[in-house]
Amino acid sequence: MTTVPALRLDDVGAASKLHEVYGVTRVGLGPWRMPFPGNWLFLKYVPPIKRWAPYRELSAADWESILRVVERRASAMTVAVTAAWVERDGTLVPYPKKFPAAARVLREGARRGVVEIANHGYTHCVLDSRRYLPRLFSGNRRYHREFYAWVPEATHREHLRRSQDILENFFGMSVVTFVPPGNVFTRLTLEYAASTGLRYLSCLGADRLGPEAGLTPVPEADVVAIHDRDIVVRGIQWFEDLMRDKPVTTVHAVAQRLRASAG
Repeated sequence: MTTVPALRLDDVGAASKLHEVYGVTRVGLGPWRMPFPGNWLFLKYVPPIKRWAPYRELSAADWESILRVVERRASAMTVAVTAAWVERDGTLVPYPKKFPAAARVLREGARRGVVEIANHGYTHCVLDSRRYLPRLFSGNRRYHREFYAWVPEATHREHLRRSQDILENFFGMSVVTFVPPGNVFTRLTLEYAASTGLRYLSCLGADRLGPEAGLTPVPEADVVAIHDRDIVVRGIQWFEDLMRDKPVTTVHAVAQRLRASAG
């Protein structure tokens, strides 16, 4: 691990926080794990059966608190933003339009160098046939990853182009780090990502296809990855406690350091 790890916060702007609904399907009974109908009807919405959505987006006030904590620690972090929110009817709304106040605070943080903006996809989910919507008797987690091999090649290309356009135009700077939703990507995904200007890949198993596609994978050991849900559910105090351990930096900074040390 590098001396100072990267801190990466995922899922900002992703409508998976509204639509990705699934529940516990196994419960412990002594030494056994017994089947449990946690995805049936309303059960997947009820804590502690509920495993992910729904939860709210981070607000402008949340971001002001987050930035203050990071600045007090003389640190920086990477924020992985999904460029477009998916409404229930399939309408796509760019993150800066859906959450304008939060987006403005985050942009100011990027301008001050407190955060690096990373690309976390265009939709974070599969739009075809509205597979992203909750189901009556099953979970839908599978469809809240964007870049599967079975998703049409043209979709990979278009989603990467559109997400880069939205993020770079709003934040007014180059976006060079790619965080594929759900750690799912193909070689074509990486080739299209590199063609849009993305240079670094950060996720679980980032190195599984090697660096040939034009993106340099950043080792998992050098990145502390959290989700916006962690702060929404656990509170800003949890984030402050996390930041007390040691200074952190961006994925971009770690990648540059690793490249320099490799000669």
